[in-house]
Amino acid sequence: MKRLELARRIERIKAEGTSAYIRHRKQTPPYEGSELIVENKGHVFRMGNMSFAVGFGLNRPTSFYDLHQMEKWVRGKNVSRLHVEVCPLADMSLIRLLQERNYTLDHFLDVWLLDVEELEAAPVTGVERVDADNVNEWARAVAAGFAETGTILQETVDTAKGFYALPENQAFLVREGETAVAGGILAIQEGMGELFLTSTIPAYRGKGYQTQLILERIAAAKAAGCQYVTVTTKVDTVSGRNMERLGFIPFYQKAVMKSPILK
Repeated sequence: MKRLELARRIERIKAEGTSAYIRHRKQTPPYEGSELIVENKGHVFRMGNMSFAVGFGLNRPTSFYDLHQMEKWVRGKNVSRLHVEVCPLADMSLIRLLQERNYTLDHFLDVWLLDVEELEAAPVTGVERVDADNVNEWARAVAAGFAETGTILQETVDTAKGFYALPENQAFLVREGETAVAGGILAIQEGMGELFLTSTIPAYRGKGYQTQLILERIAAAKAAGCQYVTVTTKVDTVSGRNMERLGFIPFYQKAVMKSPILK
């Protein structure tokens, strides 16, 4: 399969999953996330005090009017900057526009890909499927893994539950004894699986729990008929090194470009 088509599928599963999550959360006010869909070109999301654009330049060229519309929408949401995730396979029109509008590099993201069609993927012992009985402790474990200051944020718990509630997603939990210590999600769309929202409580890291979660979700994706599994990590992290060790290839690196302050 051509690289561009695979990149489209990867960016589509990310964008449509975020879109479905926002629609689900908005059913329970006062959630304030929102999205702008630029037809057949990409999505812009506002979540918290951040806004980011996904998928642009992969299906059709991006015009000056498109970017103007995106920036105007972001200003209307009282967000100061627009972040645009740029795939290296995107049409050059997007790159030129961002240069003309004085966007600068914020950071890079590594996008990994695994072809599971020929892989012997077996379920891993010690990993639970998440259901109504354990979703609360799973969500708190995931939130604790992302709690940089050690304080579990209710918004992170709600985020985990929001993604768990989507029918295309499956959630997984690892325990140490009776304690929920790590978790993650597998999303599936059109033969593509995506691993995300993976975390381990800091006191329990270094024990192989992330590896267990990765292998279990690979097995689940293969059992569901997926050919590929993808995951996005920050550059030069333990998560990225785990992906490479388990057979994922670095498929492309995205540049996340930030706008000047939007007044």
